[in-house]
Amino acid sequence: MNITTVGILGSGVMGGGIAQMFAENGINVLLWDIDPKFTKKGLGAIEKRLRKSVEKNKIDLPRLEEILACLKTVDSLDEMSVTDLVIEAVIEDSNVKSDLYKQLESIVSPKAIIGTNTSSLSVRDLSSSLLNPERFAGVHFFNPPTKLELVELVTTDATSPDTESAIKELLTSCGKTAVEVRDSPGFIVNRLLLPMINEAAKLLDNGVADISAIDAAMRLGALHPLGPLELADVIGLDVCGKILEEMSVSLDNPIYKPANSIT
Repeated sequence: MNITTVGILGSGVMGGGIAQMFAENGINVLLWDIDPKFTKKGLGAIEKRLRKSVEKNKIDLPRLEEILACLKTVDSLDEMSVTDLVIEAVIEDSNVKSDLYKQLESIVSPKAIIGTNTSSLSVRDLSSSLLNPERFAGVHFFNPPTKLELVELVTTDATSPDTESAIKELLTSCGKTAVEVRDSPGFIVNRLLLPMINEAAKLLDNGVADISAIDAAMRLGALHPLGPLELADVIGLDVCGKILEEMSVSLDNPIYKPANSIT
């Protein structure tokens, strides 16, 4: 399947970043959000980032215009009818996401793929709201999507091989490395990373060491580019807390319960 037009639902940090990444790789992108003012703000943030790149001589003005020409904002979901792939990157609320999928299935073509950028919810559970779950998969990017190479390609028992291969081919063409993972709480990165961040926060809670000492220990002793608490700030404490709460419930294990410093 040749994917030439991608729809992005959600124009925030992740949605906007994913849209920008595809546009930078010559893919036509339709950007939508629940309110047109959010979409306009998201496009403005993309243009601001690109203009900073011009100021730093990373790209020139013709290249900026070329990228922006691949981006189009839409006010109605109905305009997603021309897309080959739609990636949802809205709030981590399963009801909100499921409602969008139901609307999308009546709009996009039967061959179009629907993906989610969820970082904490079950892809299998989300797929249950679709009439055709074989066209659905998790496409989990990392922030910022324009720079980080990894994408977790999350499949379920229902995901078809054609869906999986089409997404992987597109990501590869955009310079991404798609790591395939079966649906499981936290997938790979968050399942490994968030417990470490949580333990670092517990060390802080218990007065074992201060923030600078904890971060320096992991940078210098484990060769991490960022300390765990520095990284938690980059990710966002609210996001870390949400993922940990989801894993705590999904895995029925209190060890994932967020530390006080995270909540």
